[in-house]
Amino acid sequence: MIFRCYSKSEEKICLEFYPCKNSGENITFEEWHSKKPLTIFFSDYRALLLNCLCEIYPLKDSTNNEIVDAFDECFTNWIGKDDWKSVIEKINAKINRSNNRPTKLEKEFYTNFIEWIEKELEWADLIVVEGNL
Repeated sequence: MIFRCYSKSEEKICLEFYPCKNSGENITFEEWHSKKPLTIFFSDYRALLLNCLCEIYPLKDSTNNEIVDAFDECFTNWIGKDDWKSVIEKINAKINRSNNRPTKLEKEFYTNFIEWIEKELEWADLIVVEGNL
């Protein structure tokens, strides 16, 4: 699945969101790649999501309890259910602020993103965000 707001079809740099069960440090590549990911391309994640993702750090990696200092656009980010709730709160605050409100297109993007995250977290313990920057 791909959500777009501003990104062009020729963009290659993206974040992929993989929901999965948490089996701790022994989680396999196959386990967290078992479902087709949500893909969000550079233009959209940089403009719409990156600040909300970065604001939840530092956080505790839900697979090994190590503290992770920052979101990494180039690698994997293991984000647990409670941390996703924080991201959703930050997005909702962005949508509902009184000044500089999102456009209709941005709001639709945020609504779709939140609905996807919430639906996946009904069964998943975490959503791994993998970047290819």
